[in-house]
Amino acid sequence: MNVTLTKTQKILVESSGDIARIMRQILLRENRISRQKEHLWAVGLNADFSILYVELIAFGIPAKGKVKPMEIFRLALQKEAEYMYLCHNRKTADMAAQPDDKALTDRMIQVGNIVGINVYDHVIINAKTEDYLSFADVGLMEELRKSTAWVPKFEQIKKIKAMAKAEERKQTQITIAKTMKKNKVSADLISKFTGLSVEEIKSL
Repeated sequence: MNVTLTKTQKILVESSGDIARIMRQILLRENRISRQKEHLWAVGLNADFSILYVELIAFGIPAKGKVKPMEIFRLALQKEAEYMYLCHNRKTADMAAQPDDKALTDRMIQVGNIVGINVYDHVIINAKTEDYLSFADVGLMEELRKSTAWVPKFEQIKKIKAMAKAEERKQTQITIAKTMKKNKVSADLISKFTGLSVEEIKSL
């Protein structure tokens, strides 16, 4: 789910503290019960570290457990993000990185390497305190970049690259279809030209 940012939140990110502050503001928009549940967000940034989007990837307990890589990278590929921050919240005061936090980050670093998106940091926040943990600040990102635990096998690499290319082709087709619609080209003709279904075209 794409999260709407205010004008003041569409900023140039200069530190993990900027991400922690913005994500805590987003978390505090929710009611008291919801904000205590685990959220996992992906934050996409462009080449100059301006925020492109914030997407809620998973919600509930455990939020991170069954997340698939393309759930995290789909919007990043659409938006042509250069960098990505992962962020999740804790309901306890313990901000230490847990094994599943490290495993998720490790895996997404490897997928990011394949699709050309730098997973820059993983930030843990808390609704009750302004304290946060940045994997990058404490050296965990550097450590995880050296890991081979999630380095994909050849067939997995091929599959991930194919999914990324398919997503890129789809976005190109959508862009062309939108342009043709603006020029009042019929949906049937757009469908023949782009390969999109008439229903997809009508929903654009």
